[in-house]
Amino acid sequence: MKKEISEIYKLINDKNIDKAYFEAKRLYQIDSENLDIVKILAFLHIQKSQFKSTIDILVNFYEKYPEKKDFDFYANLAVSYKSLEEFENALAMYQNAREINPNSPLCYTVPAEIYVKLRQYEKANELIDTGISIISNSFSNTIHFPNAIKLKTEINVALNQDNENEKILLDILDENFNPDIFYLLAIVNSKSIDENLLKKAESYLKGNSRIYTNKLDRFWYVQPILFGLALYYSSIDKNKSESYYHLGNNETMGSLRYDSFSYQKNINTIIKKYEDAILPLQENQKKVGANNFFILGTPRSGTTLIESIIGSNKNVFSGGELLSASSLIQEYLNKDDGNIDNFIENFSNTYISRTNYIKGSSQYIIDKLPENFLFIGYILKILCGCKIIRTFRNPWDVAISLYKQRYVTNIPYSASFFNIGVFMANFEAINLYWNKNIPEHGKESVLDIHYEKLVENPEDYQKKIYEFLGLNPNDFKEENRRKFFSQTASMRQIGAKIHQNSLKKEEFLDKKEEFFEAIEMQRGYWRKKGYADDSSTFFGYELK
Repeated sequence: MKKEISEIYKLINDKNIDKAYFEAKRLYQIDSENLDIVKILAFLHIQKSQFKSTIDILVNFYEKYPEKKDFDFYANLAVSYKSLEEFENALAMYQNAREINPNSPLCYTVPAEIYVKLRQYEKANELIDTGISIISNSFSNTIHFPNAIKLKTEINVALNQDNENEKILLDILDENFNPDIFYLLAIVNSKSIDENLLKKAESYLKGNSRIYTNKLDRFWYVQPILFGLALYYSSIDKNKSESYYHLGNNETMGSLRYDSFSYQKNINTIIKKYEDAILPLQENQKKVGANNFFILGTPRSGTTLIESIIGSNKNVFSGGELLSASSLIQEYLNKDDGNIDNFIENFSNTYISRTNYIKGSSQYIIDKLPENFLFIGYILKILCGCKIIRTFRNPWDVAISLYKQRYVTNIPYSASFFNIGVFMANFEAINLYWNKNIPEHGKESVLDIHYEKLVENPEDYQKKIYEFLGLNPNDFKEENRRKFFSQTASMRQIGAKIHQNSLKKEEFLDKKEEFFEAIEMQRGYWRKKGYADDSSTFFGYELK
């Protein structure tokens, strides 16, 4: 057994997670009482984002052997609870782990992430400082360091101390060049990159391009420099900037795969299961979710701006981009024999419980995960009292904005104008479906906002949004909105005055035809399914 366990560790070190997972499950079936196998399988469940399975296997084993509870037990439970947005349980597990090993940086950095989500920024700041101190004195060359520094810069923004970030990043780069820190500096203030630092970045880029031949390694060590240089040259040399964006996105395409066919298949499953499981509205359901607001649409379509308008209200807590609704619905969709009654009860109880904890004493909570657009019908059917704001923006402006963001793993289609085009056609198809098929009560629960109209007339739209949500329009204060913190790619843009500078973009024009051809190609598929028509417009926008 020791030899087989050793082989699994080798597979993990070689990043062959699927094979390691298969072998670990096989060994677990043979000997579920072996602690080493339990720990390995729990770890691999986490790597495959199977967090409930991690919790089940750990709880099942340690209930039998409570004396064996150690740091790994609490740390793995904490990671799993945090990923499921069971934040109260996660914080308790991290506290237990910290008592066993107070020198583990993860016991400080990850709880700091949770406290940022809970908008307890002072507590988050205290924890991240401790975590960074531990990392700096131990293994600062690991991936934990740039992640911790990134979180520190976000906390500084939330505490209105963004001016400190530039010095922090420059001091780190002066001591030891790091690709991720260079990229962070380019985001914070690209003008602070001087000639010496620029030469370091370009030299480091050439060296890394030779050293890192593995695609995944290149993604972590080459891609951030390319995006940093793209940001640096954005106001100096447009052609050079676009060239670096292309190179950076090519690295992403080489290491991350966006399976548009899988996405398309999932939409078909969403529609089929919704039609198979439509149930009459029960009287006792009508007020469920009355304190929940959803903001959704394509990424980069104005969801964060709307979040800042609503979230600045004293009665509203913004939970940011919560994954619970999406993951709970997707879990049901992935089951061939999922019971709709059990699903509805589990979803409403679990989702409401999680969001109630996050919002604390606030009356309302915002869930701003853009891709919840996939599940509009389900959300309205289960959380009948909720309100949904759906955003639209010129598709070419969205495409450019997506392409210029360094999304690490969460939006892989953003690395290609072709894939963005396919995504936009998929977005159109499912939203056209919901327009025709949402529950009758849902028609008054959805407000559509076009980004261009919002930025052209923010005062009127602020009142319109507040009235739709049942908030007092007079409670809004622009100065509060500009202080609002959102942990997204729009984090630093939100603090500025609402403007129209990002309309009708004229960039990457050599890719424009490819983008619109991709939309039209994917539209052809949805026409055959009956979910798209021959319209020359995209929710009112000309496709040209």
